Amino acid sequence: MITKSLYRLWQHRQPMIACLLGLSVISGLVVASYASAQSPAAVPARLVTVVENGRERAVYSTASSVRELIATSGMKIDASHDSVSPHLDASLAQAAPTVTIQRARLVTVIDGKKRSRVLTAAQTPQDIAKAAGMVLYREDRASFQTPGNIVLDGPSEMMTIHRAPMHTVTVEEPIAFATETIKDKQQFIGSKTIKRAGQPGIRRLTYTVEMKDGAEVQRRLTAQTVVKQPTAQIEVVGTKPKNPLTKSKGAHHFTDSKGVSHRETYYDLPMNVAMRNCGGGTYIIRDDGAKVDKDGYILVAANYSNYPRCSVVETSMGPGKVYDTGSFATKHPHGFDLATDWTKADGK
Repeated sequence: MITKSLYRLWQHRQPMIACLLGLSVISGLVVASYASAQSPAAVPARLVTVVENGRERAVYSTASSVRELIATSGMKIDASHDSVSPHLDASLAQAAPTVTIQRARLVTVIDGKKRSRVLTAAQTPQDIAKAAGMVLYREDRASFQTPGNIVLDGPSEMMTIHRAPMHTVTVEEPIAFATETIKDKQQFIGSKTIKRAGQPGIRRLTYTVEMKDGAEVQRRLTAQTVVKQPTAQIEVVGTKPKNPLTKSKGAHHFTDSKGVSHRETYYDLPMNVAMRNCGGGTYIIRDDGAKVDKDGYILVAANYSNYPRCSVVETSMGPGKVYDTGSFATKHPHGFDLATDWTKADGK
């Protein structure tokens, strides 16, 4: 009876048990699939061609970068001197990658009386000369040989530079930019703003250079070209006096931007003769009565020892130019006498 009861119970629960077993299997597959997705994918091994100093060999590796390939293959690299292409951190993901290694070696470079030894992986004569701190011009040539004196040169490769008597050199040099000044009557004297920053230009110069025993003897300019024109800088400067000399003051003390104190006075004389001191030209009477040249500089008399003729100076009435001197300059070596039309008011 018990056996029959158990049998009937099994028949009754069989579908439920089967369902539970099925769910367990599915859950196991889902978990396994998720775990597989979360695990890092194995890097497939690939065939890498390694060319070392011209010798080619195949390396079967799972490395993902050139650095890893070198580390896992037992190769040693002198990162400071050996040449590796592509670079050490480059990926090896592309199909059939090739890594080229050029080992550095000692090269003795002879240039006339100059002898230099360098450890380099460079292959071309131009690059070897550059590594040795020399320049191999296109007219020059180089030859290679084994060292004749092992004591002097050691186990190095020899490169001798044969200088051509004449060669061409092309260099570039900057062209200074000009500065243009805009005078602003609304801004006080001493203020300056840059409206447009200047940019230097570029000039390309070609020289024919004569060489003798590896040394330059003479250089002659054969051509020059402006590659880039300079851009002038535009500056806005204030011309409004803060505390200017006036007719009523008679004498005035002004301290310039360098901290120098100037005793200022004024005089009213025809300035035609004085104008010749700086190349001639004419002058006009400004609205405030100051006599100014064609560039807007106030005509100033000063001590020539401290302020040479035609030099530009600061005054309380604005920028001035030294055209004249006077007896006052001995007693007041930093004094300025400003030309005005205040006394006669005749426009001269």
